[in-house]
Formats: sequence, C-alpha cells, structure tokens
Amino acid sequence: MVFEKTLSDLVKGIRASKRDTPLFISSCIAEIKSEINSTDLDVKSNALLKLTFLQMMGYNMSYASFATIEVMSSPSFSQKRIGYLAASQAFTQDTDVILLATNTLKKELRGAVDPGMGGVYEAGLAINCLSNIVTEELARELLQDITNLTMHPQPYLRKKAILCLLKMFMKYPQALRLTFPRIQECLLKDANASVTSCAVNVITELSDKNPRNYLVLAPSFFALLTNSSNNWMLIKVVKLLGSLVPEEPRLARKLLEPLAEIVRNTQAKSLLYESVYTITLCLPYCRKADGNMPSSVPSIVALCAETLKSFVEEADQNLKYLGLMGFGSLRMSHPKVLSAPGYRPLILECFSDEDVTIRTRALDLVIGLATRKNLTDLVTQLLHHVDMATGSYKIDLVERIIEICSSEKYALVTDFCWYMDVLVILARTKGIDGHATGGNNLGPLVSAQMMDVTLRVLPVRSYAVKRMIGILLEGGGKKHDEQHGTTSTFGFKSKS
Repeated sequence: MVFEKTLSDLVKGIRASKRDTPLFISSCIAEIKSEINSTDLDVKSNALLKLTFLQMMGYNMSYASFATIEVMSSPSFSQKRIGYLAASQAFTQDTDVILLATNTLKKELRGAVDPGMGGVYEAGLAINCLSNIVTEELARELLQDITNLTMHPQPYLRKKAILCLLKMFMKYPQALRLTFPRIQECLLKDANASVTSCAVNVITELSDKNPRNYLVLAPSFFALLTNSSNNWMLIKVVKLLGSLVPEEPRLARKLLEPLAEIVRNTQAKSLLYESVYTITLCLPYCRKADGNMPSSVPSIVALCAETLKSFVEEADQNLKYLGLMGFGSLRMSHPKVLSAPGYRPLILECFSDEDVTIRTRALDLVIGLATRKNLTDLVTQLLHHVDMATGSYKIDLVERIIEICSSEKYALVTDFCWYMDVLVILARTKGIDGHATGGNNLGPLVSAQMMDVTLRVLPVRSYAVKRMIGILLEGGGKKHDEQHGTTSTFGFKSKS
C-alpha cells in the first residue's frame, strides 16, 4: 500500500494537472488495471475505490466487475462498503457477473437474522446495493430474505427492506401479491414512525398506476391523516387519498374538514400546497344526494383561494407557479372564484413576469376573471400584452381574448361595436399568422368572429361592414407582415 496512490492522491493529482488531465488519468487507469488484479484485498479495494471515482467522471469500469464481486465478499466492513458502492454505480441489467452476487447478498441478508444478529450494517449495505442492481432473477431469489427483514427488530433494516421491495416489484411484479400483506402490516401495526412512513411511500408509488387496488387501505390512511404529525409522511398520505377520491367519491366529503384543518395550522409550504390541491380535487365530488353542497364548502373554498393567493404573491417563482396551478384546479369546481375583488390585479400582474411558464399559467386563468362589468378593461390590458408578446405566447393571448369574448354566445359582451374594434386590432396585429412560430394561423379565426358577430347582431352590421372594408382596402384582403416579411390571409369572402 505504500507505493499505490490513494483516492486522495488521485483527486489532488487531477486538480494539479489542469493542462494534461487526460494523460494523468490514463496513467492512473493503467496503474489501477494492474492493482485490480492483485491478490491483496487491500490493494484491490483501494484500486476499486479510485476506479469508482473515475467512473463518476465518465470512465468505463466494466472490466472490474469480477473484482467488485470479490471486494463485496471481503470480511472487512470497510472493504465490503467499497465493493457495494462500486456495484451500485457500475452494475447494469446486462452485467454478466451480476448473478454471482446472489450468494453474497443472500449471506449478508441472512446474517442479520442469525442468532446474535451481528450483521445489521452489512445487511444494510446489501439492501442498498440490491435496490440499485436488482434484476428479475435477483428479485425472485432474494424476495423471501428481504421480506423476512421487514420483521427485523431493528427499524433501520425494516425501513430499508420495505423500500427495497418497491424496486423488486418493478422487476418482478408477481412479488407484490406475495408480499403485500406484509407491507400492509407495517403500515397498520409498526410502532416506528419511520417504518410506517416508508410503507406509505411504497403504497403511494404503487397507487400511481392503479389507485383502485388500494381502496381497502383508505381507513388506515385517513387515521394517519388525522393522527400523524410527520409532515413528510402527511404529504404522501394526502396525495394518496386524493388519488382515491375519483375511485370512491364518498371519500371526498370526509376529507374536506381534516384537510382544511391542516391548511389552517401547518407552516410547511409543501404540505400546505398538497392539502389545498387535494381539496380542489375533492370539491367536484362533494355534492350530496339531494344536489346540495355541504354547508362548510363556501368557507373551505375561501380558505383555499386565500392560501393560493398567498402563494402567487410570493417572490419565489416555484411557489407562484404552484399557486397558479392550484387556482386552475379550483376553477374546475368553482369557475367564479377569481371574480371576487382582489384577484384580478394579482393575476394580471403575472402577465408581466419574465418567466413564460408563469405568464402561460396566468393566461389559463384569465377567463375566470371576466365579467360583464370588467370585460372592456380586462381585454384592453390583454391587448397591451399582445403588443409586447412574441412567438407562440402572442398566439395564445389572441386565442384567449377571442375565447373570453365569444364564450356562451357573447354573453359578456355589452357593446358589439367595441368588440368589432377589438377584432380589427387583432386582424392588424403582426405575428399571428403562424409563419414565424410554426403555430396556428389565427387569420381565419379572427375573420370568422367578425362575420359571426355581423350576422348575429343586426345593429352592428353597418359598422362592421365599414371596418371590414377598411381591412380589405389595406391589401386586397391580405395584410403584409413587415416584421417577418410574410403575408397572412384573413379570409373575408364577398357574398352575392
């Protein structure tokens, strides 16, 4: 060991050789290839440690697979740890020698349950490694050993074993049916909160594919929701219960008050958002058999709206985005929630945000801001943003203006001459022909709106004809886009 470079020497050498780093690393790899074949496990494990570091820099270490198995089998814990780390990083589903690790892993896992139970940390290493390299064959061979460790006296091993089972299910799906009762027992009866949390994590991940399979656990998760104080576990519980609501709508009304209580009391932003978002998922299913909503719904909706408003007001872009997402979900059951005072300036302010994802989310909400009283002012502000917008975002703005004004057969429009003026402004707007962005050409949409309003509203016909004649005279029915050098057709047709 005196003459071999240590990992520290390797790192220092790489930092010192800035100009010829590849040459230095090549010489080190040549030394490692010699050392990795040594019969001395100290030399072999030191070489493997250096090679594992180089593998993180992108260098291949597949030629050291057999040496990795040898170091994993070392009686020394420090060497064993190096071997398991190397296997976790370098072994893939196609590694030839991976099946040779079966007996080593089995020995470590069983060592933790033998009389004396002295191999707890060795078993922990084996579980960590198995979760990264598991194949269908390894899962089939080691399933019983991992399941046995879910009953180990040490919570350290129980929680690792439960989490490892999830990785085994992905490679060997039949294992789920064989071991699910044990996971359920950990969820319901384990006295250690960290073990229960791991069981919740596993079931939450599994429920993403088919929530219906886990409806039987709804009472257990509801008990955790009302009794647990572990925020990270509650986040998973809340998400899982939210996914179960479409499968069992009666659950929605039962969840409202416990979730509202969390919203009122928690200071954790992540749990706060998940609770509000799950409430928005529950609200569409809360209607009673007589068609009425529970009496608590209006206050809970107001609570959610105020909470989401506080998110949008945050300087943090991530929280702002989550707030806008939450409002979008809340609008599904309460479309008029944003028409209350105080929300319109907040949402419109988001249109000036530098982040296009924030602007796009705000655009999805703008239709909920419109009323007969504020339509003119709202559209005027949106037209201002159309002038400054570019690309597909400009297309989206124009589409949303038309959607707001034409919704429910123009129910919000009180002055159709004004709306005709808006359409003329849009018709003359550069960049909505789709040529620059490869998007939709909105010319036909604008012209169709003009003709629809003209045909539907008799008093506006003469004014509409004058405005359309003005557009036709500008370019024979075509408008030249000076900015992009293109021509967009608005499709006006004369009727004989």
